[in-house]
Amino acid sequence: MTKWIHLIEMLLDGINHLPLYVMETRDLVGPDSYYGTKGLRRVNTNDSYVTFQFTFAAMNNNGTNVEDGQIPEIIYYTEAE
Repeated sequence: MTKWIHLIEMLLDGINHLPLYVMETRDLVGPDSYYGTKGLRRVNTNDSYVTFQFTFAAMNNNGTNVEDGQIPEIIYYTEAE
């Protein structure tokens, strides 16, 4: 199965309206992915500037939840100031 995903999301701070983060996914093409288990609800990064937090979504979730789902890994980087 081929999957195409493209999303850009930007969160601005409430004072200076500067970007706090920009998230962009790339086009994904390939077979169906497998299912991850024993996920974490909250992940703090080594630099402590970034925290990923996953929460329950009260809608059709295709049998996934915070601990069991379809995100195998997130690759991110921060730019030097």
